[in-house]
Amino acid sequence: MCDSDINKTVIIDSEGSTLISEKIAAVNNKVRFSILEILRDNQKSNKFKQGDSLYSREINTLLLKNYNIKITPQMLGQHMKQLQNANLVSEVEVKKEVPNKVGKRTVKAYFLKEDAFEDLFLDINFLSDKLFSFFDLFKSNQKFHEDGNCVLTIFNGVDKGKTFKVHKDETVLIGRKGNFSQGDLAPFSILLDNSYETVSKISKPHLRLFYKNDGWYIFDEASSNGTFMGDMEVEKGKPTKLKSNSFLKLSKGNGGAVIFCSF
Repeated sequence: MCDSDINKTVIIDSEGSTLISEKIAAVNNKVRFSILEILRDNQKSNKFKQGDSLYSREINTLLLKNYNIKITPQMLGQHMKQLQNANLVSEVEVKKEVPNKVGKRTVKAYFLKEDAFEDLFLDINFLSDKLFSFFDLFKSNQKFHEDGNCVLTIFNGVDKGKTFKVHKDETVLIGRKGNFSQGDLAPFSILLDNSYETVSKISKPHLRLFYKNDGWYIFDEASSNGTFMGDMEVEKGKPTKLKSNSFLKLSKGNGGAVIFCSF
């Protein structure tokens, strides 16, 4: 890195950052994300015209049919308004056949803007190194897939990038190095660096990974700061079935460990 690079400052103007926030907020919702997918699928053809836009009843029908999402027309209108405000979707008046009406009627319809996400990704390109790092970790994890093994890759901290392949006939214990006595190291153990300081401070490995007839399970015996699968805390003292391509968090926030699991 040259000296000029060190002194560079990334500046996003307030108007641009507000737009980014609005777009992220708009996408971070199951219903609105599904609507965007519906609009995208509808206009995949290069011959798309605004007359092919979808109106509210058509969108509601596809939400129920393809995503099992049932909402009122009023609620759909609120979602569409937020997508418009975020500059992701445009509204246009078109002629459509409407149920229980004779002939075509003028209705408000919607289509996904061609440059909907362009400025969003241009403005957050300073995250690209971090994103590519995660992609590399994911690819590294996938290389070890075979025979239904569970593959664990640590996604943060000092141990970031370390990958472990667990066979179906193995039981694995996971905990910090400082929490183990010699007797705790059998069977196979994954020892996390002690810099993961909020990972459970109990004196034995608190998380067990094992395979049963119908899948992979984790068992949190009695951790002090909890184990989370995604954002849901795992119930202590009870086996919890793992989902493939899920993230385990051994405590939340700074000092915790994030482990990607796939099989």
